[in-house]
Amino acid sequence: MRFKMLILSSLLFIAFLAVTALCANWDDQQSQTAEQLLSGGEVEIIKSPEGLAATPKAQRKLNENKTSMDWTVPSTLTGGGNSAKESRTQAESASKEDVASTVAEETAPVENPSAATDTELPPAQLEVINAGGNWYFTLNDSVERDLALVLFQKGNEVFGAGKIKEGNNTQDVTASGAVADATMELNLVTANPIVQYKLNLNLSEDWAEGVYQAFSTSGDSWTGYAEGEKTA
Repeated sequence: MRFKMLILSSLLFIAFLAVTALCANWDDQQSQTAEQLLSGGEVEIIKSPEGLAATPKAQRKLNENKTSMDWTVPSTLTGGGNSAKESRTQAESASKEDVASTVAEETAPVENPSAATDTELPPAQLEVINAGGNWYFTLNDSVERDLALVLFQKGNEVFGAGKIKEGNNTQDVTASGAVADATMELNLVTANPIVQYKLNLNLSEDWAEGVYQAFSTSGDSWTGYAEGEKTA
């Protein structure tokens, strides 16, 4: 009889616990004790995310077994490098090179097209021959004439005086003209009668030759050949 009473008491206690759990208010967890919450309602088992252990201790144990980890720095840092410090050094070096290149381009002298033109040397000029001195010419046309002149030169201009002899007749003559490169234009005018001789001569240091044209006051004109030599 006593044994039956013990069994009945146990069954009543179990029934009491079941009723208490069903009566627990899970919507109002703050007003209930831990025993009330754990003794009634549904229990949800939370699973660890895929790839992780169930507990932190187990996860640390799992990480100890991972010995091959890729610590290579991404190539996007500087194009290479096996560490953050090395990549940063390479990046700073490349930046300094870029700055130096930019400064060199900005400070490079700008070519001035007009500068080359300004520094160009003028074309070489031929030396003007010195025609000053004592000259003796022969004028040949229908008549042969002898001409003695003393010429002076200032720059390209020449001037002087002398005598012209035709047979036994000697006349005073004046001279003026210009020297250009290796040529000389010489105008001669006699006094009585007045005749003009225009000579176009090829000139060297002590020799001249060329043609001439003569005009008289009466309207006559003729041409001839002249050659001469400078003696002093």
